[in-house]
Amino acid sequence: MKLLVMSDSHRNIDAMLQAAGQADHDAIVHLGDHIGDAQKLRQRLPDATFHMVPGNCDFYAGESELFLTLEGAKILVTHGHNYRVKSGLDYLLDRALSIGADLVLYGHTHKASVRHERGIWLMCPGQMERHDRYLQASYGIAAIDSGSIDCGIAALP
Repeated sequence: MKLLVMSDSHRNIDAMLQAAGQADHDAIVHLGDHIGDAQKLRQRLPDATFHMVPGNCDFYAGESELFLTLEGAKILVTHGHNYRVKSGLDYLLDRALSIGADLVLYGHTHKASVRHERGIWLMCPGQMERHDRYLQASYGIAAIDSGSIDCGIAALP
C-alpha cells in the first residue's frame, strides 16, 4: 500500500491535484492546514480513499489525531502543532512510543523531513504551497508492505 501524504495546502488545490496525478498511491492522507482543501480534493477524486486531520489553521471540531493500522503497520496521523513540532520531535516521538506506532505522519513545520528514530518512522511531507521562496512544494510517499515501511519525499516542479 502506498500513501500519498500532503500537509499545509493553504488552499493550493492545484498543487494537490498535481501531486495526486504524479504519485502512484492507494490512499491520500491530508495532515491539516486547510482540511477543506482535502474535502475539495475528495470531490474531484471521488474514487480515492482519504484520511485527514485538522491543523492549527482549521476551524474544525474533529479529532486532532487518527490511528490507522494498514498492512500491519500502526500509524499515528496528526498535524503536529499539539506536539510543538516546530521546537523538535521529542513530544511527538514520546506519543508514538506510548501507543506503539510504527509510523508518524505530521505537518505544521512546512519543512519536508523523513527520520527513523527508536524504531519509528517520522515523516513530514512539507508544504503544498509554493509562495514561500525558501521552501519548495513537496509531498510524501509512505510505502507499507506487510508491516515493512519505506518513506520518501518528492518535490513538485
